[in-house]
Amino acid sequence: MTEGVTGVVLAGGKSSRFGSNKAVAPWRGQTLTGSAVRRLCDIFPRVLVVGKNPELVAGLNDCARFVSDDSEQSHPLVGIVAALRDSETDRIFVTACDMPLVDPALIRAVCDASSGYAVTTALWDGHPQPLFGVYSKECLGVMRLLLKEKRPVRELFNIVRTRFLSQEEIADIDPAGRSFLDIDTPEDYLKVQRSAHA
Repeated sequence: MTEGVTGVVLAGGKSSRFGSNKAVAPWRGQTLTGSAVRRLCDIFPRVLVVGKNPELVAGLNDCARFVSDDSEQSHPLVGIVAALRDSETDRIFVTACDMPLVDPALIRAVCDASSGYAVTTALWDGHPQPLFGVYSKECLGVMRLLLKEKRPVRELFNIVRTRFLSQEEIADIDPAGRSFLDIDTPEDYLKVQRSAHA
């Protein structure tokens, strides 16, 4: 178990391009959310599922607790702020319900690298991966300001002390970067399913 960090699954998106609520889309005998929770419960003693519907955690592992994001917005930053606000630990690890191929070893690596930083996240193909990272409560003030000004979460990385796991560090664990594959459309869903069986 990774102590001192709470696992977080963001499941409050609108799924507008998917055509239905992808948080409850089937995945390996569960839902996408259920699969993400199961993965995080193997790593963290506490897991939060952040969204708009408490039924997302119905029947899931007892280590998971629902947190409402208290907003009509579906911006990821809304969910991260809600998780930090309700977390019993100073740091949280954040992933999204629509990233079903996240590598547990990579989760542990980003947590191990997070000491002394406000944010620790991955850099893949030259792009930060804000939905795969560790955030500390010291970010809350800046995050709330970014939300108020409707600015993207990646702007946080230019303001607070941030550690990026490099592509080389990531490739030692996840050479193809499958951890960062996300599902926005039905086509993505099929593509990620194929990748899972590759």
